[in-house]
Order: sequence, then structure tokens, then C-alpha cells
Amino acid sequence: MSSARKPGGARRKKPQPARTPAARKAPKRRTAPAAARASARAATAAAAQVAVAASAPVASTPVASAPVASAPAAPAGRPAGRTIVIEQYGSGIGCQLRQKKTLRALGLRHPRHRVVRPDNPAVRGMVNAIPHLVRIVEDTHAA
Repeated sequence: MSSARKPGGARRKKPQPARTPAARKAPKRRTAPAAARASARAATAAAAQVAVAASAPVASTPVASAPVASAPAAPAGRPAGRTIVIEQYGSGIGCQLRQKKTLRALGLRHPRHRVVRPDNPAVRGMVNAIPHLVRIVEDTHAA
């Protein structure tokens, strides 16, 4: 059976439309040197501080304020309130793109990877969307 193509894979190229010299090469965008950018940033920050200082009211008498009671802070690296530990036990390879994005949104990267997330309906919905890939592990540190 004969081939419609020429032997060796040589094909005729399509003629390209003529372009104007301006369309051939777009000018490169030049950025300001780092020192100029830093000084411009400092000038903008200084102007913002002056504007804030000018608009701030000046109190003539000191106002006694009661100490503000704050909620106890969560340990470093853990969300405040109730949390759940989510473990990925299935691979995202071969899954739909939406399921892969859900894994990444939960912060999971590979099987047996565990993350701590707040226990709220949004996170629970993400876990319920991919039950074949993740499971909720017993959290011994839940508040």
C-alpha cells in the first residue's frame, strides 16, 4: 500500500502570512532595578504612615480600659476548636481531576500522609467526596 506522504517524512510547509516589523518582535518589558523598587516601596509605606497618623484622633485624657479576656490559644501548628485527622490511604493516580484537586485542597500529598483540619461542614464534605481515598483517623488531641 502506497503512502500519501513523501518518503522520509519530508512535508511541504504551509506559507506563513507576511507580518509587519512591529508584529515580529514585541518590545521587552524592562523592570526597574531592585534599589529603585525598594525606595519606591519605602516612599509608599511612609506616605501611608503619615496618612494614618493625620487621621488618628488625639485623646486628651487617658481612657482606662478593662483587660480583655481572650480564648486560650491552640498549640502551635494546630487549628483552634474541634479538629479531625485525615489520612490518605489511596493514591490519586488514575482518579478524576476533581478528586485530585480535592486531595490537594485538603493538603494531602501521598498515601499514609496525615493532616489536621478543623471539624466543620466544608472539610467533612471534602472528605465525603473522596471516601475511597481518605479516612478520618481517631484524634487523641481533639479539644
